[in-house]
Amino acid sequence: MMKILKILIFTFLLITNANAYIGIGPLLPLLGGAIMYIFVGIIIILGFIFYPLKKIYSYLKNKKNIKSDNNKSLKN
Repeated sequence: MMKILKILIFTFLLITNANAYIGIGPLLPLLGGAIMYIFVGIIIILGFIFYPLKKIYSYLKNKKNIKSDNNKSLKN
């Protein structure tokens, strides 16, 4: 018991600063996460812009094909 008490006294009374250098290690996952969220955000925005344009283009293309097929069948 006395040994444990001595260890606790020396541990708590003789504490010195560690002055440890953490470095860039904890920052790298934060930067990676931020870059990922930016990249995903750009893809989502481009999807909201280009998907309706693609649908409108295919609708107009099909409408044009149907119109030309009707003209061909009327000529024959």
